[in-house]
Amino acid sequence: MTAIARPETAVRPAVDVKSLALWAMIAASAFGLWTLQKNLLPMALAFPESAALNVAVLGVCLVVGVWLARRTMRPVQAPPWSGTWLALMWGGFAACGLALLMNTRTFSIWSRTFDLETAGSWSAALTAPLNEEVAKIAGVVLLAAVSTRLVRGAADGLVYGALVGFGFQVVENFLYGFNGVVMAGGVEPFAATLQTVVVRVGLTGIGSHWTMSAVAGAGIGYLVGATGRSAARRVWVAAACLAVAMGMHFLFDSPWFEGVAGAVGKPLFNFAVLLVVFFTVRRGFRARWAAVSAEEVAAGTLSEDEAGGLSRRRSRRRFLRAFAHGPEREAQRRLQRAQLALLEERVPEHLPFEAARPRREAVAAARS
Repeated sequence: MTAIARPETAVRPAVDVKSLALWAMIAASAFGLWTLQKNLLPMALAFPESAALNVAVLGVCLVVGVWLARRTMRPVQAPPWSGTWLALMWGGFAACGLALLMNTRTFSIWSRTFDLETAGSWSAALTAPLNEEVAKIAGVVLLAAVSTRLVRGAADGLVYGALVGFGFQVVENFLYGFNGVVMAGGVEPFAATLQTVVVRVGLTGIGSHWTMSAVAGAGIGYLVGATGRSAARRVWVAAACLAVAMGMHFLFDSPWFEGVAGAVGKPLFNFAVLLVVFFTVRRGFRARWAAVSAEEVAAGTLSEDEAGGLSRRRSRRRFLRAFAHGPEREAQRRLQRAQLALLEERVPEHLPFEAARPRREAVAAARS
């Protein structure tokens, strides 16, 4: 009697890192939200007009900030909405809640270490860069663990870092809006909240948390994406970006350059640092995109016109508008998606030319 061979089963990893990272983000965000609501809910119930102003102004700021980040900070395509929501959730709930707990404990250390005047002047600058930047950048690290297609290079790390920072910044400004009421002794709470929100949004918002975590996030993206570089170089670049972000935060919270000049100059300096990192990342992404596109044109996967138009959102939309609504336009949209998926996969050096055959087959199938 012939024995029936059993099919071999795939060996599963001992730990599902993707699921573990996702549930860690959800659990930490839930814990952070629970921590924050203990402070926010009583204040919102006590000062409903301040709460309404906070929600209205900061809600608009969040919508505009997210739109700008998704539209401008990543070349070629906006990041997926799944990663966008996870980044905002982490920044607004997990990072902000964890930082609130850690800052409270760290402040007490400085108050015992220094005299009252020194502690009052320097506690924020010595505490926030460590606790808050680490808490925020942990979200980008977890996003990279959730899916390799979310954080594939420095451009992804940059935009997700900015989104984490936006979430953190909005919730922190919400807290500070109520703090302004407390500092005013509860007198005219609407005016106190309005003044705080105007300063933190209109004056310092341009160089606040989103710029710092964007710089640190670019380093994490480079760490996981630049696989063609040595491991030591990638670690050093990531560490340097985090150190720069902490330095930006230290300057922002330090008592140096006080007054209106400092309130305006320090955020503008942080924004200038972000621009340097942004244009460096963008130039590298564009150069790599051009090189990969040229390889695919030489291989016959793309035509020269297709390669030239894919890298620009406006060019892609203009191309699709040349086709009538219906099956023909939808077929061209599917082809664009397949082509973009091929190039996006190859740009961060994750997928060498020979290993990209399945992606090319998908392009050929969409073309037919």
